[in-house]
Amino acid sequence: MTSHLFSSTEVRDFVAAVTSECHYLNGTQRVQYLDRYFYNQEELVYFDSDKGYFIAKTEFGKPDADYWNNNKEIIEDERSSVETFCKYEYEIDTVHSSTVEPSIKISLMNQYEESHTKQHMLICYVFGFYPSEIEVKWYRNSQEETELVQSTEPYHNGDWSYQILVMLETEIQKGDTFTCEVHHRSLKAPHRVDWHPQSSDAAKNKMATGIVGFVLGAVFFVVGLVIYMRGRKGQTSFPLQQNERFLPQ
Repeated sequence: MTSHLFSSTEVRDFVAAVTSECHYLNGTQRVQYLDRYFYNQEELVYFDSDKGYFIAKTEFGKPDADYWNNNKEIIEDERSSVETFCKYEYEIDTVHSSTVEPSIKISLMNQYEESHTKQHMLICYVFGFYPSEIEVKWYRNSQEETELVQSTEPYHNGDWSYQILVMLETEIQKGDTFTCEVHHRSLKAPHRVDWHPQSSDAAKNKMATGIVGFVLGAVFFVVGLVIYMRGRKGQTSFPLQQNERFLPQ
């Protein structure tokens, strides 16, 4: 894989050109950087990162090679180009030529969970995908919903991936099936995730709360019953012990 930057200056019938080239072997394990200078299509001088200095190709290139090789700042800048230019460009090119599949999560908006109105807000959270072009659709019982759908713009994360929120305001009835469908170039077919009212986080939390309340109630009932029975046993045995003290010898 080779990456080129090209610039040229033309004066009348003469052309001066510079190319910066990156040559890769096994990814970035082996990288060679060349900075080449031409005049009228003839190469005069070039920098080779494998050598670490400028090399003259013609007599006209020797003055430039000698001057640049004796300039510490220029040599250090050229030598660092393997890291700052070649490897950096390779990473960008690799990311932009690949795709990453999205992850999908559906949730019920918290402020709507205890609402007494018929309208609820479902959120389809799509994240970790690349590139940013994506299409997200909402379905209720296999019928596409379009009127009360709102969406954010794809948000760029710091790791090249993107995320997006697509919200559906709708009535929710028992037995409904809501589907978030995602179209992305990383997917061979649209990815669909279903959501049912009985499987919502709110329902699960309420069920868990009810189970815990029942168990705690049963524990307190048993403890209270034991205390009550012990109390009754103490009350019935105490008078008998007192009477036994006055029995005649």
